[in-house]
Amino acid sequence: MRLLLALALLLPAFVLAEDQEGDDMRLTIKPVLCITDNRNPSCDMSFLVVWESGNTGYYCLFNDFIEAPVRCWSEELAGQLSEDRIVRENFSYWMTGSNPDRRLAEVTVEVLHMDSDDRRRRRRTRHVWDIN
Repeated sequence: MRLLLALALLLPAFVLAEDQEGDDMRLTIKPVLCITDNRNPSCDMSFLVVWESGNTGYYCLFNDFIEAPVRCWSEELAGQLSEDRIVRENFSYWMTGSNPDRRLAEVTVEVLHMDSDDRRRRRRTRHVWDIN
């Protein structure tokens, strides 16, 4: 009975420690915007990924393109990575800790499509004295 009582008292401490993992995780991605148009439907970009945490631990960086981690760090407080990628659609980077199903921080890279099919851009301008 004493063993169960001791475990009951220690259990909330373990759960609390697990919940605090990565609570102060910061993830920064640069750049976070790609602007495309009909002539250039994709962006050839170089991303700088920087992360920091208040706790040392095992952290992994993921993105939407592959299921495996892009890179993992063990017993680190911070890290960075440079990645070149051709971008055509929105995607996310995220960090996980020892539990890969829990995202500690996430940043979305957005693709903005600028359509140049605007009629006003194709309209011919005339001189004031042109009567044709």
